[in-house]
Amino acid sequence: MLAKGISPNVITYNSLIFGLCLVDQFKEAIDLLSDMVLKNITPNVYTYNTLIDGLCKEGKIKDAKSVLAVMAKDGVKPDVVTYNSLMDGYCLVNQVNKAKYVFNTMPLSGVSLDVQSYSIMINGLCKSKMIDAALNLFEEMRSKYLVPNTVTYTTIIDGLSKSKRICCAVELFEKMHDRGQPADIVTYTCLLDGMFNAKQLDKALMLFNRMKESCIDPNIDIYNVLIDGLCKSERFENAKEIFQDLSIKGYHLNTRTYTIMINGLCNEGLLDEALALMSEMEDHGCFPDAVTYEIIIRALLEKGENDLALKHLREMIARGLLKRQ
Repeated sequence: MLAKGISPNVITYNSLIFGLCLVDQFKEAIDLLSDMVLKNITPNVYTYNTLIDGLCKEGKIKDAKSVLAVMAKDGVKPDVVTYNSLMDGYCLVNQVNKAKYVFNTMPLSGVSLDVQSYSIMINGLCKSKMIDAALNLFEEMRSKYLVPNTVTYTTIIDGLSKSKRICCAVELFEKMHDRGQPADIVTYTCLLDGMFNAKQLDKALMLFNRMKESCIDPNIDIYNVLIDGLCKSERFENAKEIFQDLSIKGYHLNTRTYTIMINGLCNEGLLDEALALMSEMEDHGCFPDAVTYEIIIRALLEKGENDLALKHLREMIARGLLKRQ
């Protein structure tokens, strides 16, 4: 570009910085920001937002705040995207109180909160098990005529489900439908998991069928929840049938899928089948993780197969799956 005598502008630099942030090359991205200033190209709010968002997504909050300080020094006013990125970063590193501080100061800085601002804060509160505070924020959002989107509803439903408030989760799910906000595959997955954990097998199966009737195709994540839920509800044969059917239908089984099934086989006392499945998963290019090994090792020890358990333990260590204290 330079060789052809074409000078880069702010759009060129923004694109390059965005690309570098995507591949976690933040030092190079910050160097480009410095290069812009040296060449008298003024960074705009998008330039700074790209860097701040990239750093926050990696939990590099201190670096993001340094960029924010440079932004302020250069007289570029942060917007709602800037603050949302910072809140998201704080929530990612479990500093929800600092995220709430940013949330509260936004209106004081003349920046209006949007749906994304509320969704980020609600998500942070739910992750910190502050469900009532999240619900209050959800109602505040609606009182300000901000319409919660699918992500907002799903976040609250997930938080309620994980805190075993399944009746409230179902109620909100129905309200979501009544208000014309469509549930997606993630919403169904969260609620299905909550129903299985609450031992509501029949309701969980009805929900799964309702999802399919809504023309939402199940993905491997929701099948994992379904198989796991069936195994834990003493419906192992049904779980096994679905598991076998997935391969026939061309689904790409992942480590979690195999681990759930291996755990189910071990709980049924079918240790040989579990070991065979562990071998089969590797043949399909899917490798056991620490959880898979722990399930197998525990089952072997319970059956008195100490030598085989030790063999798997050594294999686990060799693969770097066991962290030494």
